[in-house]
Amino acid sequence: MLQQDMTDEEFAPYFAKAQEVSQYFREIGPKYDAENTFAYPSIDVFKKSGLGGLPVPKAFGGPGGNILQVSKVVSELSRGDSAITLAYNMHYIMVGIAGNLMTEEQNKYWLGRVADGDLIFGPFSEKRAGFSGLADMRAVPQPGGGWKLYGKKTWGTLCEAADIVTTNATETDADGNLPDTFDARVAAEKFFIGDFKVDENGVGDGLRIEKTWDALGMHATGTQVIHFDGYFVPEDGFISIWRAGAFGVLEWASLMFASIYYGMQQRILEESVAKLSKKHLGATFGAIVAADTEVKNVGHIIDGIGDMASRVEQSRRVLYQTCEDLINGRDKDWAPELRFPYLGLAKTYVAENVMHMAQRAMSMVGGESFRRGSIFERLYRDAAASMFQPLNADQTRTYIGQFLLESAAAQASA
Repeated sequence: MLQQDMTDEEFAPYFAKAQEVSQYFREIGPKYDAENTFAYPSIDVFKKSGLGGLPVPKAFGGPGGNILQVSKVVSELSRGDSAITLAYNMHYIMVGIAGNLMTEEQNKYWLGRVADGDLIFGPFSEKRAGFSGLADMRAVPQPGGGWKLYGKKTWGTLCEAADIVTTNATETDADGNLPDTFDARVAAEKFFIGDFKVDENGVGDGLRIEKTWDALGMHATGTQVIHFDGYFVPEDGFISIWRAGAFGVLEWASLMFASIYYGMQQRILEESVAKLSKKHLGATFGAIVAADTEVKNVGHIIDGIGDMASRVEQSRRVLYQTCEDLINGRDKDWAPELRFPYLGLAKTYVAENVMHMAQRAMSMVGGESFRRGSIFERLYRDAAASMFQPLNADQTRTYIGQFLLESAAAQASA
């Protein structure tokens, strides 16, 4: 595993830089949400900040930030603008996943580049089955060694800024035929890394970005479809067998996604307090009879803000304590089958809270929050993305329930 041993004192200037970049994201976010395009000016700002190299171990040229420190940075950036941060969150996810699976020689090269400012992304989902489906994308062995990849991935978050790509594909025979049996397909699904070089039209050697992103929210992520049409990966671009490797380190996905939505919870609370502390309804006659009604004195508003603040604090404890548990090795106390879903509970919990808060904020603020361009309208749309990133609530509960029921049945029949 990566040696990430940054001290709190060493981390302090990185968090201060994250606060600065967060403010910049906040300033430019509305423009790119309205235009429904990737926030291109953020690339130079993020690279120059040095935040991209935060989790790279000192042995490979980075400062060695651990998963909790990275989580705090992602939360702070998301407090500025969740959609822009979601794009760079992909970079942190892939540094964590790939970095913990690559050899020392691979890490020295690839994470060394990340420490110098390169960005990495990882498209894995395919349209028919999302993240959990076995890859239909083919890795065809080449006579001189290496593979050529053929297929497409549907969630290429950060593709318009990335320098390095990681992805999964199923190794075929020399003629491009996928394995015939299920077990053989699982064993043949491989994890690769390579350069991602495209021109101003999004076209590279065996690569193509197809700009399809037009979703409910998270507009500024620029999450596009990535086509692989004979993209060559040399032998040293092979990282590991995908399912056996990645599922042991996928907490870098679930906990980073949780960090995005925890930061958004903070923003929802901040905006709600700012708005409702100053709002007047004027003279009212109905449920409330008053010559001048100050919203901050209305019972359900008071309770609503208290509920939001409670949820923010509870999410902080769940997310950061989960990171602490991981750092301290407490995950070893769980059954191996439960490790990933139990770590993923933090993401499920935070996601449910941010969805509740986004809806509650709109209800308390009133009809003006429903207008396009309102911060509450945007947060409501962006929060909806929390339902989909792995593991979602249904997947988490299925993993846990199935394991417990099958374990109990096995014990009863023994």
